[in-house]
Amino acid sequence: MKKVFTLVFVVVFYFGTLVSQVGSQLQPVGSATLFGGAERGSDDHAGGIGGIELLGLLPLGSRWGLQGSILNQGGAGGYRLGLSAGPVYAYNSGKFGLFGDYVHQNRGDNNFFYARGVWSHYFDNFDLVLSYSHPLNSVQHTRRTVTDQTISPENNCDPNNPVLTKRGVRKSVPAINELKGVIRYYPNPRVELNAGLLVNSFAGPDRNKTGTGFGGVFGVAFQVLDWLIVRPLQAQMDTRERYRITSGVELVWAPLQQYQRGHAEAKDTSFAAAGGAAGVSSIDPRCLETGGDLEIPT
Repeated sequence: MKKVFTLVFVVVFYFGTLVSQVGSQLQPVGSATLFGGAERGSDDHAGGIGGIELLGLLPLGSRWGLQGSILNQGGAGGYRLGLSAGPVYAYNSGKFGLFGDYVHQNRGDNNFFYARGVWSHYFDNFDLVLSYSHPLNSVQHTRRTVTDQTISPENNCDPNNPVLTKRGVRKSVPAINELKGVIRYYPNPRVELNAGLLVNSFAGPDRNKTGTGFGGVFGVAFQVLDWLIVRPLQAQMDTRERYRITSGVELVWAPLQQYQRGHAEAKDTSFAAAGGAAGVSSIDPRCLETGGDLEIPT
């Protein structure tokens, strides 16, 4: 971990001493994003998602401001409410932001808390964005109902007709950390192409349950009207088969490049879905005396 933070500090210091006076003073920013797509979290099934996110930045001076956002999402993993707030500092060629993020999942009535830092550095026609998010909450649990299958004399030891028994279990729900680097390229001020790399679940209380993942980020956006940005694709995925792929529209009040540089990077809520749970298949010892193939069909 010390090596990771040292590397991040060196990169920040290096780029912070480079080039251009791209912009320094904070301006008010506001947006509303409607999105839909698909998501798969840790140890869970994939499913459709959709929702709305509101974001705003209020300048408290020429350099300092307060940024906040509200997320309402439904679909895979159940209803999800997200809140984020924190200070933003603007320097001549970029911004720093430090945020507290909160996510409530209706399924299991679980609450997640994260600390997140974001650094953005601006060049003439591209941006470099680094972010790190770390979970602060204790391990959460969701109560699930699972079905056990037992080959039993009650059904004449028939493997095609096992006895089904339902029971409740408490399944742990992981929260993972994430380090991400993204480059946003602007062929012109109204078009954005972005791509980057990420590594997750290498620290935090649940890292041994979820497994470290490596992956990528990519997307494209077009400003079709002064107040409308269309994002046909925004995605990220990792080697643990966790992913989030969405399309959407944003209502904004600035050119795309100016809007993206007007606030610190918002938090992706991907990979936050609850873990799954499965029942147990077993054979009653009395059925072993009958011999034959007693494997339960899947």
